[in-house]
Amino acid sequence: MEEREKENIYNVPNFLTLCRVLISLTLIYFVFAGFSIKTVVITFIIAMITDALDGQIARRFKMTTEFGRKFDVMADRILMLSAISALLIKFATTGIFTKIHFLMLALIMLREIITLPFAVYGVVKKKAFPPTRFLGKLTTFLQAIVFPMILLNAYYGTFEDIVLGCAIVNSVAGLGAAYYYIGDVSNNKSQEIKHKVNKII
Repeated sequence: MEEREKENIYNVPNFLTLCRVLISLTLIYFVFAGFSIKTVVITFIIAMITDALDGQIARRFKMTTEFGRKFDVMADRILMLSAISALLIKFATTGIFTKIHFLMLALIMLREIITLPFAVYGVVKKKAFPPTRFLGKLTTFLQAIVFPMILLNAYYGTFEDIVLGCAIVNSVAGLGAAYYYIGDVSNNKSQEIKHKVNKII
């Protein structure tokens, strides 16, 4: 049985991804410690900048690894879920978030809501991560823009129609990303079953 070439996971892109996870934890602290909404938004934007940089650096300097690809996806989910969960817990009873803001948050997180059961199944069964598709990257990019817009709208009440429209666009991209993600997971499962059958035969 051939041994896989050991990956060098100690590189700049993975360090940036780790920073994104640590920034996510810092973001939770800022929310519950009562820091200003501007500080929360700026912190979130910094985290998303690391998301843009780690992939660019990895591809530009040929530092891509399978570990880095999985770590990047996990860090993205940790950032979005931690930020939104912290804000919902903090502001659900304060009246700062209205029903329309909850709707917009649900729209931009539609991909995560739909694919969560499949992602959990993949982790439990130690399945290979599906390939990253354009719609997935587009959804993450839109989340990076629309989420701060929702926060600022909740506090300052400006451009609500525009923010809602952007959230709907984000949800459409998310639906497409979820569709392909589920399809890729199903194809992986079918290929594994086919491989096992051929091995038995």
